[in-house]
Amino acid sequence: MLYECLPLKARARGTLIMALTLALILGGCEQGKERDKSRAPATLASQVESLEMFEPNCASPDKCASVAIQREVFSDQASLNDAVYRQLLTQLQGFGESSEAPLDSLEKVAQKFLDDAAAVTIPSAAQWQLTGNAKKLSRRDDVVTIEIDSYLYTGGAHGMPVSRWLNWDLANESQLALNDVLVPGQEDAFWKLAEAAHDEWLKSQQVNEDFRQNWPFSRTEDFRLTNDGLVLRYGVYTLAPYSMGEIELTIPPAKLKAVLRERFQ
Repeated sequence: MLYECLPLKARARGTLIMALTLALILGGCEQGKERDKSRAPATLASQVESLEMFEPNCASPDKCASVAIQREVFSDQASLNDAVYRQLLTQLQGFGESSEAPLDSLEKVAQKFLDDAAAVTIPSAAQWQLTGNAKKLSRRDDVVTIEIDSYLYTGGAHGMPVSRWLNWDLANESQLALNDVLVPGQEDAFWKLAEAAHDEWLKSQQVNEDFRQNWPFSRTEDFRLTNDGLVLRYGVYTLAPYSMGEIELTIPPAKLKAVLRERFQ
């Protein structure tokens, strides 16, 4: 890999460090059927862009409110980069739960977070923290999966971690939703398979009936394709308590034959 860092100037209300890291990322980590080589690139070149900011007059980073964001930016993949940027912005702003208008840049999000931290009159035991990370997780044929993680802590017992998978069709330069990879008309059959996978997970955890009643199965749009099958991801507080973390359910390839489009098998 080749790395090149370009530091930018510090800002008045926080220290802004932008680093551009040029890295050659080889695609095709997972083997699959032959792709349309006329459309999808054989390899993906990328650079890692980093943003780090602290509250003003910070003497020690571990004693200040902080923001740390990294994202992998792919060469000649403007649409993919835009989709990743939008998702990262959404996660870092709490998925639109605030009544305030959403901000349109990572720098603005970081500065607002530090401003909010500075305005708190009763500080928490631990320092406020906002982190984000977007990077290539895997590639299978024409589909590249970007993992987008975020973490927000503004006091209390613990922060809120969020992870999302963004699946991108390199051949068609578009984001893939779950229904895009399923055979039309087989959605109900697919979710029955997912419920069966959830039931197997419950058995593996040896949970009681109260747990089953309090944490029932639900659907998710967060998925990725692997050689082990289709994996569904559920965030904290979705299928289980916070202490159990995020849950992943895997439907093996043999069970997907009738519900998954041939191109994605």
